Amino acid sequence: MASRANIYVDQSTDFRISIGISDTDGTPLPIETYDFFASMRKMYSSTSIATFTIEKDSPNSSITLVLTDADTASLKPGKYQYDVLMRKTSGEISKVVEGLAVIVPTISEVI
Repeated sequence: MASRANIYVDQSTDFRISIGISDTDGTPLPIETYDFFASMRKMYSSTSIATFTIEKDSPNSSITLVLTDADTASLKPGKYQYDVLMRKTSGEISKVVEGLAVIVPTISEVI
């Protein structure tokens, strides 16, 4: 079963969040051999999708979800649903984390 975690993303800014990956008993997993996929949608049925870039930190057994300022600028403020999937070398796919991604509007402009 996936963990649940809500995230807050400031519109028009760079976004990064790290997620530790471990087995159910807390043992770090060899993430360098696994594939990860993460995206968000306004609703599960939405056809519009925002995809996170994923950076692996193998020594710390963690991944970082990344959105650039251009990515977040294209998102309308409000609640989205996101999840992160992991594919093991055996082909098994599991959901690592899921939750709400709240896009928060930004008032200031970078000139």
